[in-house]
Amino acid sequence: MRRSVRGVRLKGLWRHPRTGLPYYRTRRGGKTALVPLPADLAEDHPDFIAAWAEAARGAKVEKPAAGTLASTWNAALASDSFHSYSSGYRAIIEREAGRITEKAGKVKAAAIATRHVRADVMQAENPEARLKAWRVWAAICLPMGWIIEDPTHGIKKPRRAPSTGHPTWTRTEIKAFRNAYRIGTTARAVMELTYWTGARIGDVVMIGPQHVEKDGVLCFRQSKTGDMAYVPWSCSLPDWAAHMEEDRELCKEAVAHLSGGLTFLQTNRKRPRSHKSAGQDISAACRAIGLERSAHGLRKARAVALADAGATTSQIGAWTGHRSLSEIAHYTREWDRRSAVRGTRTERELETTTDQIGNQARKAPK
Repeated sequence: MRRSVRGVRLKGLWRHPRTGLPYYRTRRGGKTALVPLPADLAEDHPDFIAAWAEAARGAKVEKPAAGTLASTWNAALASDSFHSYSSGYRAIIEREAGRITEKAGKVKAAAIATRHVRADVMQAENPEARLKAWRVWAAICLPMGWIIEDPTHGIKKPRRAPSTGHPTWTRTEIKAFRNAYRIGTTARAVMELTYWTGARIGDVVMIGPQHVEKDGVLCFRQSKTGDMAYVPWSCSLPDWAAHMEEDRELCKEAVAHLSGGLTFLQTNRKRPRSHKSAGQDISAACRAIGLERSAHGLRKARAVALADAGATTSQIGAWTGHRSLSEIAHYTREWDRRSAVRGTRTERELETTTDQIGNQARKAPK
Protein backbone atom coordinates (compact mmCIF):
# COMPACT_ATOMS: atom_id res chain seq x y z
CA MET A 1 0.00 0.00 0.00
CA ARG A 2 1.24 3.47 -0.86
CA ARG A 3 0.11 6.77 0.59
CA SER A 4 0.89 10.19 -0.81
CA VAL A 5 2.38 12.74 1.61
CA ARG A 6 3.45 16.12 0.23
CA GLY A 7 3.59 14.58 -3.23
CA VAL A 8 5.85 11.70 -2.08
CA ARG A 9 4.61 8.11 -2.18
CA LEU A 10 5.22 6.41 1.18
CA LYS A 11 5.61 2.82 0.11
CA GLY A 12 4.61 0.28 2.72
CA LEU A 13 2.67 2.66 4.95
CA TRP A 14 -0.24 0.67 6.37
CA ARG A 15 -2.83 1.24 9.11
CA HIS A 16 -4.33 -1.56 11.16
CA PRO A 17 -8.04 -1.79 10.21
CA ARG A 18 -9.15 -2.26 13.83
CA THR A 19 -6.86 0.05 15.81
CA GLY A 20 -5.95 2.58 13.13
CA LEU A 21 -2.29 2.45 14.26
CA PRO A 22 0.29 3.13 11.51
CA TYR A 23 2.97 0.61 10.51
CA TYR A 24 5.62 0.15 7.86
CA ARG A 25 4.70 -3.18 6.26
CA THR A 26 7.09 -5.29 4.22
CA ARG A 27 8.04 -8.92 3.59
CA ARG A 28 11.41 -9.96 4.93
CA GLY A 29 12.63 -13.52 4.64
CA GLY A 30 9.29 -14.61 3.27
CA LYS A 31 7.39 -13.26 6.29
CA THR A 32 5.33 -10.10 6.68
CA ALA A 33 7.01 -7.64 9.05
CA LEU A 34 5.28 -4.70 10.72
CA VAL A 35 7.36 -1.83 12.10
CA PRO A 36 5.35 0.54 14.36
CA LEU A 37 5.32 4.20 13.35
CA PRO A 38 4.47 7.23 15.56
CA ALA A 39 0.71 7.06 16.18
CA ASP A 40 0.42 10.58 17.59
CA LEU A 41 1.87 12.37 14.55
CA ALA A 42 0.29 13.32 11.24
CA GLU A 43 1.60 11.44 8.20
CA ASP A 44 3.09 14.66 6.80
CA HIS A 45 4.94 15.47 10.05
CA PRO A 46 8.76 15.49 9.58
CA ASP A 47 9.30 13.09 12.50
CA PHE A 48 6.72 10.66 11.08
CA ILE A 49 8.41 10.73 7.66
CA ALA A 50 11.81 10.22 9.32
CA ALA A 51 10.51 7.16 11.20
CA TRP A 52 9.02 5.77 7.98
CA ALA A 53 12.32 6.33 6.14
CA GLU A 54 14.28 4.51 8.85
CA ALA A 55 11.86 1.57 8.70
CA ALA A 56 12.05 1.53 4.91
CA ARG A 57 15.86 1.30 5.07
CA GLY A 58 15.42 -2.02 6.82
CA ALA A 59 16.45 -1.08 10.33
CA LYS A 60 16.71 -4.35 12.27
CA VAL A 61 13.98 -4.74 14.84
CA GLU A 62 15.18 -6.90 17.72
CA LYS A 63 12.57 -9.40 18.84
CA PRO A 64 12.44 -9.63 22.65
CA ALA A 65 12.91 -13.02 24.28
CA ALA A 66 9.76 -14.83 25.36
CA GLY A 67 8.67 -14.29 28.94
CA THR A 68 10.49 -10.99 29.38
CA LEU A 69 8.99 -7.65 30.33
CA ALA A 70 9.46 -6.47 26.74
CA SER A 71 7.64 -9.43 25.16
CA THR A 72 4.77 -9.37 27.66
CA TRP A 73 4.38 -5.62 27.24
CA ASN A 74 4.26 -6.03 23.45
CA ALA A 75 1.54 -8.63 23.81
CA ALA A 76 -0.37 -6.53 26.34
CA LEU A 77 -0.33 -3.44 24.12
CA ALA A 78 -1.62 -5.49 21.18
CA SER A 79 -4.46 -7.10 23.14
CA ASP A 80 -8.16 -6.37 22.78
CA SER A 81 -8.29 -5.51 26.48
CA PHE A 82 -5.80 -2.70 26.03
CA HIS A 83 -7.58 -1.31 22.97
CA SER A 84 -10.83 -1.06 24.91
CA TYR A 85 -9.32 1.97 26.68
CA SER A 86 -9.65 5.48 25.28
CA SER A 87 -6.96 6.72 22.87
CA GLY A 88 -5.78 9.29 25.41
CA TYR A 89 -5.38 6.68 28.14
CA ARG A 90 -3.61 4.29 25.76
CA ALA A 91 -1.12 7.03 24.87
CA ILE A 92 -0.23 7.44 28.56
CA ILE A 93 0.23 3.71 29.08
CA GLU A 94 2.26 3.29 25.87
CA ARG A 95 4.59 6.11 26.92
CA GLU A 96 5.21 4.56 30.35
CA ALA A 97 5.54 1.07 28.87
CA GLY A 98 8.29 2.33 26.58
CA ARG A 99 10.20 3.73 29.54
CA ILE A 100 9.79 0.52 31.54
CA THR A 101 11.01 -1.75 28.74
CA GLU A 102 13.85 0.60 27.84
CA LYS A 103 15.17 0.23 31.38
CA ALA A 104 14.31 -3.39 32.17
CA GLY A 105 12.93 -5.01 29.03
CA LYS A 106 15.13 -8.12 29.30
CA VAL A 107 14.05 -8.94 32.87
CA LYS A 108 11.80 -11.99 33.21
CA ALA A 109 8.20 -10.94 33.80
CA ALA A 110 7.67 -13.67 36.41
CA ALA A 111 10.54 -12.24 38.47
CA ILE A 112 8.86 -8.86 38.95
CA ALA A 113 7.87 -8.42 42.61
CA THR A 114 5.99 -5.72 44.49
CA ARG A 115 9.23 -4.15 45.72
CA HIS A 116 10.43 -3.73 42.13
CA VAL A 117 7.23 -2.03 41.01
CA ARG A 118 7.16 0.23 44.08
CA ALA A 119 10.76 1.32 43.50
CA ASP A 120 10.13 1.99 39.81
CA VAL A 121 7.01 4.02 40.59
CA MET A 122 8.83 6.15 43.17
CA GLN A 123 11.64 6.94 40.71
CA ALA A 124 9.35 7.74 37.76
CA GLU A 125 8.92 11.26 36.44
CA ASN A 126 5.15 10.75 36.72
CA PRO A 127 4.60 8.20 39.52
CA GLU A 128 0.82 8.14 39.13
CA ALA A 129 1.00 7.37 35.40
CA ARG A 130 3.69 4.74 35.98
CA LEU A 131 1.54 2.90 38.53
CA LYS A 132 -1.39 2.98 36.10
CA ALA A 133 0.83 1.35 33.48
CA TRP A 134 1.97 -1.40 35.82
CA ARG A 135 -1.64 -2.12 36.82
CA VAL A 136 -2.72 -2.40 33.19
CA TRP A 137 0.18 -4.78 32.51
CA ALA A 138 -0.63 -6.94 35.54
CA ALA A 139 -4.36 -7.05 34.73
CA ILE A 140 -3.59 -8.42 31.26
CA CYS A 141 -0.72 -10.74 32.23
CA LEU A 142 -2.40 -12.49 35.17
CA PRO A 143 -5.25 -14.16 33.22
CA MET A 144 -2.77 -15.23 30.55
CA GLY A 145 -0.57 -16.98 33.11
CA TRP A 146 2.50 -14.88 32.30
CA ILE A 147 2.81 -13.90 35.96
CA ILE A 148 1.65 -15.79 39.06
CA GLU A 149 0.86 -12.90 41.40
CA ASP A 150 -0.09 -9.26 40.93
CA PRO A 151 3.04 -7.24 41.86
CA THR A 152 0.98 -4.03 42.06
CA HIS A 153 -1.21 -5.35 44.89
CA GLY A 154 -0.93 -3.19 48.00
CA ILE A 155 0.82 -0.29 46.26
CA LYS A 156 -1.05 2.90 47.01
CA LYS A 157 -1.56 5.73 44.58
CA PRO A 158 1.34 8.19 45.02
CA ARG A 159 0.52 11.47 46.66
CA ARG A 160 0.83 14.44 44.38
CA ALA A 161 1.93 17.87 45.50
CA PRO A 162 -1.00 20.31 45.70
CA SER A 163 -1.60 21.84 42.29
CA THR A 164 -4.21 24.02 40.66
CA GLY A 165 -3.66 22.23 37.35
CA HIS A 166 -3.90 24.06 34.06
CA PRO A 167 -4.57 27.78 34.65
CA THR A 168 -8.06 28.94 33.71
CA TRP A 169 -8.22 31.49 30.90
CA THR A 170 -9.60 34.89 31.93
CA ARG A 171 -11.92 36.98 29.76
CA THR A 172 -9.02 39.38 29.19
CA GLU A 173 -6.78 36.56 27.91
CA ILE A 174 -9.53 35.24 25.64
CA LYS A 175 -10.01 38.73 24.23
CA ALA A 176 -6.24 39.10 23.68
CA PHE A 177 -6.13 35.79 21.81
CA ARG A 178 -9.04 36.79 19.60
CA ASN A 179 -7.38 40.10 18.80
CA ALA A 180 -4.13 38.33 17.84
CA TYR A 181 -5.60 35.53 15.70
CA ARG A 182 -8.27 36.36 13.18
CA ILE A 183 -11.12 34.17 12.01
CA GLY A 184 -9.73 31.84 9.34
CA THR A 185 -6.64 30.69 11.25
CA THR A 186 -6.31 27.17 12.64
CA ALA A 187 -5.31 28.41 16.09
CA ARG A 188 -8.45 30.53 16.33
CA ALA A 189 -10.65 27.63 15.19
CA VAL A 190 -9.21 25.24 17.78
CA MET A 191 -9.49 27.87 20.50
CA GLU A 192 -13.11 28.82 19.77
CA LEU A 193 -14.37 25.23 19.47
CA THR A 194 -12.60 24.21 22.68
CA TYR A 195 -13.90 27.25 24.55
CA TRP A 196 -17.51 26.94 23.37
CA THR A 197 -17.86 23.19 23.91
CA GLY A 198 -15.75 23.02 27.07
CA ALA A 199 -14.55 19.64 25.81
CA ARG A 200 -11.20 17.95 26.29
CA ILE A 201 -8.88 18.45 23.33
CA GLY A 202 -9.08 14.72 22.51
CA ASP A 203 -12.83 15.10 21.96
CA VAL A 204 -12.62 18.53 20.32
CA VAL A 205 -10.74 17.13 17.31
CA MET A 206 -13.25 14.30 16.82
CA ILE A 207 -16.62 16.09 17.03
CA GLY A 208 -18.34 17.25 13.87
CA PRO A 209 -21.65 17.98 12.13
CA GLN A 210 -22.85 14.40 12.56
CA HIS A 211 -22.96 14.96 16.32
CA VAL A 212 -25.53 17.75 15.99
CA GLU A 213 -28.96 16.17 16.45
CA LYS A 214 -32.31 17.33 15.10
CA ASP A 215 -33.03 19.42 18.18
CA GLY A 216 -29.86 21.45 17.58
CA VAL A 217 -27.89 19.97 20.48
CA LEU A 218 -24.32 18.78 19.91
CA CYS A 219 -24.14 15.36 21.60
CA PHE A 220 -20.98 13.29 21.87
CA ARG A 221 -19.57 10.53 24.06
CA GLN A 222 -16.36 11.53 25.80
CA SER A 223 -13.37 9.35 25.01
CA LYS A 224 -11.93 9.53 28.54
CA THR A 225 -14.97 8.68 30.64
CA GLY A 226 -17.51 7.34 28.16
CA ASP A 227 -20.09 9.80 29.50
CA MET A 228 -22.20 12.00 27.23
CA ALA A 229 -21.84 15.77 26.88
CA TYR A 230 -24.55 18.07 25.51
CA VAL A 231 -23.67 21.46 24.03
CA PRO A 232 -26.22 23.89 22.53
CA TRP A 233 -25.18 24.27 18.87
CA SER A 234 -28.10 25.56 16.82
CA CYS A 235 -30.93 25.38 19.36
CA SER A 236 -32.10 28.29 21.50
CA LEU A 237 -29.86 28.99 24.46
CA PRO A 238 -31.34 28.73 27.96
CA ASP A 239 -32.19 32.08 29.53
CA TRP A 240 -29.22 32.00 31.88
CA ALA A 241 -26.85 31.50 28.91
CA ALA A 242 -28.49 33.96 26.47
CA HIS A 243 -25.55 36.38 26.76
CA MET A 244 -23.23 33.63 25.41
CA GLU A 245 -24.72 33.85 21.91
CA GLU A 246 -21.72 35.88 20.73
CA ASP A 247 -19.33 33.12 21.81
CA ARG A 248 -21.38 30.55 19.91
CA GLU A 249 -21.46 32.60 16.70
CA LEU A 250 -17.71 33.25 16.90
CA CYS A 251 -17.16 29.50 17.28
CA LYS A 252 -19.20 28.69 14.17
CA GLU A 253 -17.45 31.38 12.13
CA ALA A 254 -14.02 30.21 13.29
CA VAL A 255 -14.48 26.55 12.28
CA ALA A 256 -16.31 27.24 9.00
CA HIS A 257 -13.15 27.10 6.84
CA LEU A 258 -12.12 23.72 8.31
CA SER A 259 -15.56 22.08 8.30
CA GLY A 260 -17.17 20.13 5.48
CA GLY A 261 -16.14 16.65 6.57
CA LEU A 262 -16.83 14.44 9.55
CA THR A 263 -15.07 16.78 12.00
CA PHE A 264 -15.14 20.53 12.57
CA LEU A 265 -11.32 20.72 12.62
CA GLN A 266 -10.32 18.47 9.72
CA THR A 267 -6.87 18.82 8.14
CA ASN A 268 -6.15 19.89 4.57
CA ARG A 269 -6.24 16.20 3.65
CA LYS A 270 -9.81 15.93 5.00
CA ARG A 271 -8.72 13.80 7.95
CA PRO A 272 -9.33 14.26 11.69
CA ARG A 273 -6.73 16.49 13.29
CA SER A 274 -4.38 14.95 15.86
CA HIS A 275 -5.27 15.97 19.42
CA LYS A 276 -1.57 16.39 20.11
CA SER A 277 -1.04 18.81 17.23
CA ALA A 278 -4.22 20.73 18.12
CA GLY A 279 -3.05 21.16 21.70
CA GLN A 280 0.38 22.24 20.51
CA ASP A 281 -1.22 24.77 18.14
CA ILE A 282 -2.96 26.44 21.07
CA SER A 283 0.11 26.42 23.33
CA ALA A 284 2.40 27.78 20.61
CA ALA A 285 -0.08 30.49 19.64
CA CYS A 286 -0.32 31.54 23.29
CA ARG A 287 3.44 31.69 23.78
CA ALA A 288 3.75 33.85 20.67
CA ILE A 289 1.65 36.56 22.33
CA GLY A 290 3.10 36.18 25.80
CA LEU A 291 0.46 33.89 27.34
CA GLU A 292 1.23 30.67 29.20
CA ARG A 293 -2.06 28.90 28.66
CA SER A 294 -3.26 25.51 27.41
CA ALA A 295 -6.28 24.04 25.68
CA HIS A 296 -7.46 22.46 28.93
CA GLY A 297 -7.55 25.90 30.51
CA LEU A 298 -10.31 26.77 28.01
CA ARG A 299 -12.39 23.84 29.26
CA LYS A 300 -12.05 25.23 32.77
CA ALA A 301 -12.89 28.72 31.50
CA ARG A 302 -16.19 27.47 30.04
CA ALA A 303 -17.09 25.77 33.32
CA VAL A 304 -16.34 28.98 35.22
CA ALA A 305 -18.36 31.01 32.69
CA LEU A 306 -21.33 28.69 33.19
CA ALA A 307 -21.06 29.01 36.95
CA ASP A 308 -20.72 32.78 36.56
CA ALA A 309 -23.96 32.78 34.55
CA GLY A 310 -25.76 31.04 37.39
CA ALA A 311 -25.91 27.51 35.95
CA THR A 312 -26.60 24.69 38.39
CA THR A 313 -24.11 21.87 38.92
CA SER A 314 -26.25 19.53 36.79
CA GLN A 315 -26.38 22.10 33.97
CA ILE A 316 -22.61 22.56 34.08
CA GLY A 317 -22.10 18.78 34.12
CA ALA A 318 -24.43 18.27 31.15
CA TRP A 319 -22.52 20.87 29.07
CA THR A 320 -18.92 20.03 29.97
CA GLY A 321 -19.47 16.34 30.65
CA HIS A 322 -17.92 16.46 34.11
CA ARG A 323 -18.88 13.28 35.93
CA SER A 324 -17.86 14.24 39.46
CA LEU A 325 -19.93 16.78 41.36
CA SER A 326 -16.78 17.64 43.33
CA GLU A 327 -15.10 18.80 40.11
CA ILE A 328 -18.06 20.99 39.26
CA ALA A 329 -18.20 22.28 42.84
CA HIS A 330 -14.65 23.56 42.36
CA TYR A 331 -15.85 25.96 39.66
CA THR A 332 -19.00 27.04 41.49
CA ARG A 333 -16.94 27.60 44.64
CA GLU A 334 -14.59 29.86 42.68
CA TRP A 335 -17.60 31.80 41.39
CA ASP A 336 -19.14 32.04 44.89
CA ARG A 337 -15.94 33.54 46.27
CA ARG A 338 -15.67 36.03 43.41
CA SER A 339 -19.30 37.07 43.74
CA ALA A 340 -18.87 37.60 47.47
CA VAL A 341 -16.60 40.59 46.85
CA ARG A 342 -18.31 42.22 43.89
CA GLY A 343 -21.62 43.75 42.90
CA THR A 344 -24.51 42.06 41.15
CA ARG A 345 -23.25 42.70 37.62
CA THR A 346 -21.37 39.89 35.92
CA GLU A 347 -17.81 40.02 34.65
CA ARG A 348 -19.07 40.39 31.05
CA GLU A 349 -21.34 43.30 31.97
CA LEU A 350 -18.49 45.08 33.72
CA GLU A 351 -16.24 44.46 30.72
CA THR A 352 -18.89 45.84 28.34
CA THR A 353 -19.38 48.93 30.50
CA THR A 354 -15.63 49.57 30.56
CA ASP A 355 -15.46 49.30 26.76
CA GLN A 356 -18.40 51.69 26.37
CA ILE A 357 -16.79 54.27 28.65
CA GLY A 358 -13.57 53.98 26.65
CA ASN A 359 -15.43 54.44 23.34
CA GLN A 360 -17.29 57.49 24.66
CA ALA A 361 -14.04 59.02 25.85
CA ARG A 362 -12.46 58.58 22.41
CA LYS A 363 -15.50 60.13 20.69
CA ALA A 364 -15.77 63.11 23.06
CA PRO A 365 -14.83 66.48 21.48
CA LYS A 366 -11.47 67.84 22.49
